[in-house]
Amino acid sequence: SECPLLIDLRPWGSMSSIVAHMYVRSNAHMRPEVARLLMCAILSDTLNLQSVTTTDADRFAVALLAALGGVEDPDQTARLMFRAKTSWIVNLGPYAMVRGDQKDFSADGWKYGIAVLEVTDMSPVLEVADQLILELRTLKIEKGGGALANELDFAFLFVVDVVRQCSVLLICGGREYALAEAAFPGCPFGKAHPSIKAPGKTISADQTLCDVGPLVSRKAQFVPAFSKTLNSGFA
Repeated sequence: SECPLLIDLRPWGSMSSIVAHMYVRSNAHMRPEVARLLMCAILSDTLNLQSVTTTDADRFAVALLAALGGVEDPDQTARLMFRAKTSWIVNLGPYAMVRGDQKDFSADGWKYGIAVLEVTDMSPVLEVADQLILELRTLKIEKGGGALANELDFAFLFVVDVVRQCSVLLICGGREYALAEAAFPGCPFGKAHPSIKAPGKTISADQTLCDVGPLVSRKAQFVPAFSKTLNSGFA
């Protein structure tokens, strides 16, 4: 760039909280529709202010933006928003469900991908668990772009229940099962769906789902768990 860039990085739960803060700091006028948009973004990023990534700055921003946007009940707004999101997610189909909110990471030479679906009801998602697992297996190869060395070593999909604040993890292969078992010790495994069949020779049907309990954050919980295990000599 021709001149230094302004970068505002803060350990808050949502970028939109930073944007709201900049409005306040600059004493800038905020239109009600902008306030509502920013509020909904914060509620989405922080799972209605319940995620472990939520900070007091996010809570203050939601209260302020609700007042500026004329929203009487942000909590009700969040519930309606996540309900609509669940319907939208299920209608995407397995291909898009696995690739929509998916990010890649690396640790100690290993490459792994984590997709997340945030819903108010896990049932419609798990109804197509067999197709989602197949898409995860396909995604690992797809990420390589034709080069074996660039393929993902692991691919995971977490289904997060934003109402109950808990998650389950879909397991697509034996390598994923081994890593999940090490990264989330004590978490029970089972069938992702009652009629699901083993997706490969190195994994049984009873190993296709891991209940990780109250863990809900990719950034603060899922990634650290995998990275810690991989950096500790996982083989």
